[in-house]
Amino acid sequence: MKTNHLLLCWLLATLVFLVYSCNKDESSYPVVDGADPVLTLRMERIRTEIGREFRIQGQINDNDGISKIKLSCAEILLNKTIDVSRDSLVKAFNLDYKFKTLPSQTGDNFTVTVTVEDVLGKTVERSIPLTMDGDFTAPTFTVAPDENVTVLIKSVTRLNLRFSLTDDKGLGSVKIDIPELNVSESITSFENPRLFSYSSSVVLPSTAGSYACTITAKDAQDNETVRNIMLQVSQTPDFQKMYLIDVDNATLLNSDLFGVPALIERTAPYTYRARYYNKANGTRVRFAPQKTDFNPICYGIHPDDASKLTDEPDISQPIMLTSVGYNEITFNIQSGNFSVRAYTPTDTPIPVGSNMLLDPGRPNEGSTPLRLALIGAGLPGAGSWSPSSPLFLEQHATNKYLFFAEFNLQAGNSISFIIGPHHSWGWWYEPFWRWDRANDPETNVSNGGENPGNWTISTTGRYRFEFDTHLKRSRFYPIN
Repeated sequence: MKTNHLLLCWLLATLVFLVYSCNKDESSYPVVDGADPVLTLRMERIRTEIGREFRIQGQINDNDGISKIKLSCAEILLNKTIDVSRDSLVKAFNLDYKFKTLPSQTGDNFTVTVTVEDVLGKTVERSIPLTMDGDFTAPTFTVAPDENVTVLIKSVTRLNLRFSLTDDKGLGSVKIDIPELNVSESITSFENPRLFSYSSSVVLPSTAGSYACTITAKDAQDNETVRNIMLQVSQTPDFQKMYLIDVDNATLLNSDLFGVPALIERTAPYTYRARYYNKANGTRVRFAPQKTDFNPICYGIHPDDASKLTDEPDISQPIMLTSVGYNEITFNIQSGNFSVRAYTPTDTPIPVGSNMLLDPGRPNEGSTPLRLALIGAGLPGAGSWSPSSPLFLEQHATNKYLFFAEFNLQAGNSISFIIGPHHSWGWWYEPFWRWDRANDPETNVSNGGENPGNWTISTTGRYRFEFDTHLKRSRFYPIN
């Protein structure tokens, strides 16, 4: 009986010791100062957009040790607990937590609560306003001067400086600087902050010279876009490049991925030849040495002499093409002489639909109908760089040299491709066409050239790609 009593006492003592030990291991921490945690947030307000990731940042200090941090906002489904002190005490913690709202999120104003608890159970809480009015996109030039602009010397030499800007949330300021000419203009008030057009005549010295011009556009949250332009004042130069313009709106010169305006051929000093497929009667064309605007030089018919061209963009009249099909325009920018004629190409169109052997070395393996296609990455409904799963091109009903495709693209996505034949085994075959250069290509190169760059889509919508095997020219542009 005495033995049983001693055994019971031993068991009770052991149990008390174990309970005390466990409690001490889990919740007994030495008190250093017993003060509340110190929470310092790095922002007074978080600005974001629906569907965009944002960050909650701050510094937490507690001499007794930090236990956990809770981040919460029920409306956006934020409910996160960060356990801090486990095997060892943490007395300083750098908070940097990322969270992304759902694309289906509704509402504009929320409150994020940050709660910190230390190992003694003391807590501190802070609230941060969260708003969906963040601005992360810099202003965009829809019309802008080229990086190099030639201004021709006249009795009064003028630059008609024009540009247009858009911003998804609203412009904050626009500044124009030409330091050597003491030109400095700042604009901070806008009738429509999301769309702004500028036009001003700047008088330049009537002697040869170069002048740096900078246009700086900022939105309301200081996202910045800068356009640096070198103004070259000179007599009529022998332009190494000239472009055909078949649109009336300068915005269309800047919204394409490439091909608008179209590069033409320089055949001799000051002399150029433009070959162009005219789809309908009444197409209006002019010519310019710059690609992004009609200013400062645009060649068209002189209003006082229909047999001559003038370089003045404000008075030059388009050349009207009345012959459907291929047209050739030759002109000299010194004399102003020009001519227009219709012609028929002599090269053979690609024999679309004809049998193409899958393996020329093994004719018995069979054949497939020849079809041209875009082969690359980012093409909707197509494989990645797969000749067996390309985006097919359609052949024009009456012009057998012309191929096209239309498809939808999303802003921010990138796309790249070459032109080549479909091959059901995924083989790379001739004929194929690449590019004269990776970015902003101007001509196609048959069975050679450079691989494409990663072309970024700036606006969501429907796009059209056209390729002319006779002209070896492509254009890729939005159609909505």
